[in-house]
Amino acid sequence: MSPSPPKSSAPLANLSDPATLYALLDSPVTPIFAVDPGGRVMFGNKALFDLLGVAPEAVLGKTVAELVEVMGEALSNSAAFLERVTALLAKPEEVSMAGVEYQTDRRFYFKEISQPIRHPDGTFSGRLFIYLDLTREREIDQNKTEFISIASHELRTPMTSIKGSLDLLLGGFAGDLSAEIRELLVIAQSGCDRLIRLINDVLDLSKIEAGRMQLRLQPMSLADSIQRSVRTIKAYADGFQVKLAVDSPGPLPEALGDRDRIDQVVTNLLGNAVKFSPSGSTVTIALRPAGDAVECRVIDQGPGIPADQLNRIFGKFQQVEGQPTKKGGTGLGLAIAKALVQEHGGRIWVESEVGRGCQFIFQIPQARRDS
Repeated sequence: MSPSPPKSSAPLANLSDPATLYALLDSPVTPIFAVDPGGRVMFGNKALFDLLGVAPEAVLGKTVAELVEVMGEALSNSAAFLERVTALLAKPEEVSMAGVEYQTDRRFYFKEISQPIRHPDGTFSGRLFIYLDLTREREIDQNKTEFISIASHELRTPMTSIKGSLDLLLGGFAGDLSAEIRELLVIAQSGCDRLIRLINDVLDLSKIEAGRMQLRLQPMSLADSIQRSVRTIKAYADGFQVKLAVDSPGPLPEALGDRDRIDQVVTNLLGNAVKFSPSGSTVTIALRPAGDAVECRVIDQGPGIPADQLNRIFGKFQQVEGQPTKKGGTGLGLAIAKALVQEHGGRIWVESEVGRGCQFIFQIPQARRDS
């Protein structure tokens, strides 16, 4: 027999009482404020005043612009904050989320959640802004990223030395090898190569997440990048008996990108497509102009991805449930591709139906004529 649920200490009907609602909103840990349709602050709670280090009268009744002045230099990117709040007041239906940084004697990271406030008759009467403190989570994530980066750096040097030694042995440096010894060395070399790829992928991703990835942006040909990537991946595709085809309509506008990193994006997408394609099928790379961007589509004939898994396919170490790969990758290829495309100011997504393959699409901005 299951235990009966605990009784509430107060009837739920009390939540309709203004004093009770005010007490709930007056959280000591979560800063909250509300503005009227004209952009004046009509409510703020204790956590907000404590964070700002001011009395309520310094905030209540002030415009959002005056609130920004009260925050001063402690608020990172105050212009964007003011622009966002002003824009939201003109969109009474919209619920939004954004990241906010605030610096007092320490740096705070908040998730801002904003939603409209309405009278019982449905009239728009302002906006509520709630700030969830993610500082601790952000610090843990930064420490994890830093640890992984340091560990990967420390691992890469000995792994490179091991690979060099194996290459020398297989190249005949120590004389002829028996078939058994050669087979063992080839297995060791393959494992070493895979570990080095994993280490390099982890380092790349940690650099991007830490904001330390330096891109050398310049006008570049996406068609040339496709050709280089096809040459790089061809032997891998041949091993799976998968053909590669390029569909390009002719001369395309130049893109603004880092050639090496765009090559990395395309190679990662091609490798992923080949890995999930049936033998005898073709992976097609299609190029098109797309407004002020250049678009690349990597189209495979694999098993496809269920709709409920599309939104997490670009996550780290993600794999579609029930679809074993033919050959394991590092589990970071799609995450790196997404991060690099976003670093270029572009976007990347996937379109798929189960049983009808996938199309991984990315767009990066065109280079301006004066770039």
